[in-house]
Amino acid sequence: MAVPSLHYRGDIIVMAAWAAATPLVFTNFCGADGVTLTIDNAIQETQVGDCDNWTLPIQTLLAYGAQSVSMTVNAQLAKSNRDKLLRWSKDQLVVPIRIHIVDAPTGEVEYIDGEGMLPSLGVEGIANTDGNVIRISLNIRFKDGVEFTNAAA
Repeated sequence: MAVPSLHYRGDIIVMAAWAAATPLVFTNFCGADGVTLTIDNAIQETQVGDCDNWTLPIQTLLAYGAQSVSMTVNAQLAKSNRDKLLRWSKDQLVVPIRIHIVDAPTGEVEYIDGEGMLPSLGVEGIANTDGNVIRISLNIRFKDGVEFTNAAA
């Protein structure tokens, strides 16, 4: 019997480059406790009939269309991120985002990079009376999709 080796917190890390610099300086996204990365591929369908035998059933041809990439981040609001997140949303900034797959084997994806736009930022629990931490939710869209960088030897 083979048992899979699973990923846990710290195996895949979300990072942001908050300041414009060359080269980019990425820092861990502090407070994140739930992140979902979604790659949506549009599929275009065309129905065609056989050219020689018109009695054959119609076939459906599929082709890839546009691709969109998004990410949802749920987090405890860290004071170190508060101002950055508010300005990202209000000022409609484009922030470089990196997903780092720690210990990726040579030749496999180690980094997923893209320019993050923030369609919505939610802040929950601002006036809570139960003493719970304030939470945030970010819905991020990647402006031009994402790029993969493989781990080097």
